[in-house]
Amino acid sequence: MLTIYPPREELADLLVTGPFADALRLAIQVRGLSLERLQHRLRVRGAPISVTALSYWQSGRRRPERPESLMALAHLEDVLGLPETALSRLLGPPRPRGRSRRRELSARAPWDGSGLVLTAQTDRVDVAPCGGVRGVRSRQVMQATSSNVDRWILCQETGSAQPALTAVRSCRVGRIARERTNGVLVAELLFDEPISPGDSVAIEYELIYPHPTVEHTHFRRFAERVHDYVLEIKFPAASPPASCEQFASGQAGTEMFGGARPAPVDAWGYAHAAALDFGPGLYGMRWTAPANATGSSSQGK
Repeated sequence: MLTIYPPREELADLLVTGPFADALRLAIQVRGLSLERLQHRLRVRGAPISVTALSYWQSGRRRPERPESLMALAHLEDVLGLPETALSRLLGPPRPRGRSRRRELSARAPWDGSGLVLTAQTDRVDVAPCGGVRGVRSRQVMQATSSNVDRWILCQETGSAQPALTAVRSCRVGRIARERTNGVLVAELLFDEPISPGDSVAIEYELIYPHPTVEHTHFRRFAERVHDYVLEIKFPAASPPASCEQFASGQAGTEMFGGARPAPVDAWGYAHAAALDFGPGLYGMRWTAPANATGSSSQGK
């Protein structure tokens, strides 16, 4: 049976997809603080904000725009245990005020990865002899839906581990924030050059863990439908898994495709799963290490 994932994991998705109000509301829920308590902590930090304003922000009726509100939002991210700019980047550009303001905004390039549609994703997972994950190399193909899109925001659930992020192809690593409380890595992957509506870009990046993870699974969440997803697991030739299976779930955590299905491992030590026109939902593989597994896993994913 698959697990229905808790609010913290749903929050990781919202920090990528937004909208701002939903992400803020769930972040407050995860932190377990009342609006009154949040107001008190912000006031102590020298960033007074009314309970009404906080309520309006999380309901979507209003959003922070004035300098003092944006300053309070920066403190609020810290109080909620979120990465720097995790919420503010979901705001998008300020609302236009007047013709000159509209012209100024139309000339800007979006910085937060909005204006992109993920069309294809490939993950190749490298497994250690102990059964834990050593690294993941990912390839993404994305198509622009707006002008001057120049980056993608990666949001990766890493648990207590702190993997190193490396750009492999057609991108470079920009700002990185690590939210250790909930185990989320947020990073900018900057394109070689901006792309225009209808154009696509293919990038590759790699996450390498300092120690193999303790969990023997890899999955990807999709907030929107993706045309093509391929997941490959590479096991050591001398240490094939005792078992390996693929699984998928919908937005509500319900199993898809009749439950988990066996995933054969070939003579080269590879198992793979492929999905077409999948999502929204979660797709992944899990395995059991062989009884003679060597080494140890010391950090979670």
